[in-house]
Amino acid sequence: MIQDPSLIVCSDVDGAPVRIGESVKVVSSSEDGTISQRFLGRTGVVVALVFDDPATQYPADPLIQVHVEGLGEDLFFPEELELAPEWARGRIAQHRQAVRDVARGLADRLS
Repeated sequence: MIQDPSLIVCSDVDGAPVRIGESVKVVSSSEDGTISQRFLGRTGVVVALVFDDPATQYPADPLIQVHVEGLGEDLFFPEELELAPEWARGRIAQHRQAVRDVARGLADRLS
């Protein structure tokens, strides 16, 4: 049996970038194309915080599950939502880039 270490929280978490029930707007464009076109620029409500790797993400870097009326739900990074303050979006984006750079370096060493 494979255990999923993910943590899905449907209540407020101190230190998280958003609160459950808060209205958020998805950014209007996606440079890397990772956001579904139908969600771009739409407003929705935060319904859950998803921590794929709780040891490194909790409490400040969750994926944010947003419900958009008529479209359903999807997961977004904090910087993909306009409610997140600019300093938080920048800090989280830098952290994610550093993690990708380290992973790339490890992959290069293994090949």
